[in-house]
Amino acid sequence: MRGAASPGVEQTLRKLAGRLEEEIDDLVANMLPRMRAEVPDFDVGARPELRDAERASIYSNIRAVLGALGGDRIAPDAPAEAREEARVTARSGVPLESLLHTYRVGHAVVWERALDVVEELALDAASRHAVLRIGSRWLFAYVDAIAEQVTKEYTHERDRIMRSSIERRVQLVRDILDGATIDAGELGYDLEAEHLALVVQGPQADAWLDQVSRHLQRRLLTIAVLDQVVWGWLGAPRAFDAHDWRVLAGVELPQDTRAALGEPRRGAEGFRHSHAEALAAHQVGQRLRAPLTRYDDVTLEAALLADERVARRLVEHELGPLAEDDERAAKLRATLDAYLRTGQNASAAAAMLNVNDRTVAYRIRGIEDLLGRSVAARSPELATALRLRRLRDGAAG
Repeated sequence: MRGAASPGVEQTLRKLAGRLEEEIDDLVANMLPRMRAEVPDFDVGARPELRDAERASIYSNIRAVLGALGGDRIAPDAPAEAREEARVTARSGVPLESLLHTYRVGHAVVWERALDVVEELALDAASRHAVLRIGSRWLFAYVDAIAEQVTKEYTHERDRIMRSSIERRVQLVRDILDGATIDAGELGYDLEAEHLALVVQGPQADAWLDQVSRHLQRRLLTIAVLDQVVWGWLGAPRAFDAHDWRVLAGVELPQDTRAALGEPRRGAEGFRHSHAEALAAHQVGQRLRAPLTRYDDVTLEAALLADERVARRLVEHELGPLAEDDERAAKLRATLDAYLRTGQNASAAAAMLNVNDRTVAYRIRGIEDLLGRSVAARSPELATALRLRRLRDGAAG
């Protein structure tokens, strides 16, 4: 319920909420490392579906709590993304207490930044006291209300899983991925075979995997981890060869369906290793919006995306003004990319871009002036930064 406050205090609360929402990306960037450190059981590294649900929930909760802070301060229903995170958490086997602990960490990060912003507003003592009192009460009220709702969602999903025989297979697979040794007969899949792991997203993920399995004549194991995300393994005693890759590439992906592939690996450890590669390729493929992404093609991007802040700093450091979103920067990036891809051959780059040699040479000189360094001296770093910048373009698209 909204507490009584003077018009001036209400205006300050709206200003505070607006400032915090402008900083939402920084708030999330501060929350995630603290959650990893303070809630180690909430293991998103081994559960990427949980990582994606967590990020979506954090953003929606921040927007909801700040929207109401500057408005009616009536506790809303839990955002759809928060309810989905609760369900994914239950399916992942993560304890409910760990999920609720992440809310306490998020609460702390938002409140700590709110204190800083209030100090920056240089309010008189009475206004400062009123704003902090109302803000503190509201944040606690919101977290309490949402925690109750996500607890119900989590409990309902956990009970459903316990009744589901399909989820028994999910648990067996998760046990294998966590390093357990199980009876392959119970799973109905040969763990000693060679495995090609896949992550497929889309409304026809299962149908496409069935088709691939038939074409390759390999046994298929799948588990659904989200409504339209399926993990799969294709297993056979024989080794995966060049002919198999051609066959797989020839199986057309349905509309709105994307697939990411690990590399062929043998045995139980290979089952886990190929899956980890497929997950990494899936993360890159989502950003590039690529229909089919093979880990072997995106190992660099996958490695650097393990820490997005490091990747972002690398792009900003190497590309500087070339990282901007304007048309001129995009043209210069395309020129630099073509120049580096062709071994710094201006004529070959000009042919790729359908311009003349002098244009490429002129642009490269302009790039070096902007960067204040030689392209030749920084070619590996610049090529890496361009690959990472394309990931951002894909995500923005």
